[in-house]
Amino acid sequence: MSVYRHRKPSNSNAAKALKRRAAFYDLDGTLVDLNLVHAAVFMLANVGEWSGQVSYLLGFAARIPRLYIAEQRDRRLLNTVLFEAFKGISRDRLFSLGEEYCERILVGHLFPRAVELIEANRAAGIEPVLVTGSPDFIVAPLARHLGIADFAFAANRFVFSRGRATGRLVEPVMAADEKAVWCEDYAAARDIDLADCWGYADSHYDTAFLAALGHPVAVNPDRRLHAAALSRQWPVIHFATAQSSEQSHDFDNDRDLNYDTDQSTRGSDGAA
Repeated sequence: MSVYRHRKPSNSNAAKALKRRAAFYDLDGTLVDLNLVHAAVFMLANVGEWSGQVSYLLGFAARIPRLYIAEQRDRRLLNTVLFEAFKGISRDRLFSLGEEYCERILVGHLFPRAVELIEANRAAGIEPVLVTGSPDFIVAPLARHLGIADFAFAANRFVFSRGRATGRLVEPVMAADEKAVWCEDYAAARDIDLADCWGYADSHYDTAFLAALGHPVAVNPDRRLHAAALSRQWPVIHFATAQSSEQSHDFDNDRDLNYDTDQSTRGSDGAA
């Protein structure tokens, strides 16, 4: 299904079409109906022998109260606490598990309409870029699956010592305001004007990330992001889960997918 209606461009639109544009996508809750905790549990439950699995899972369970507090206060802290549980796991094993998780789990949980949106934007000349707090060993195989270049994603990276995870993340931790900073650096290095770019995210922690982009869109937003989007007049869209066969209410105000995504892909050339 195409959601981009081709028109004969005017001279001004043709000139703008030569400019590089990008769409920056959050991952968890935006493109897939899973979150980092699910990925962490999968990894720790499949890390090795049964005794090792139990040890890692018990360590993760002990962190649950801290994870809950962190989720309420600071997404950066959430990532830091969550990934401490991976201390001691080898780099090779983590990247192997990342490939397995992507193939067995993550791909099957992509929102179908999200994939259509990526492809529609790509057809309109808008390059896809992933900006997420998920670890790089999960994001890299997903990027390949979606046809996104290896350099076109931001993800958290582990600090390794002698081939094993230390439980620490490489600074800056990819969360909250750091996402906006990364987008600015990415765009500046490629002569892309963020005013011509789109952003998609689901959490109020991503408000600064969305605000840095010319065309922010709240996807499956939490309560606080939904309120912010309404006050700032940002589009709000809803994707049903990958398992759902019916998606009759993708967009607020009951507008259909064809119309609203057409507006999103056309808006950056001034034709909305």
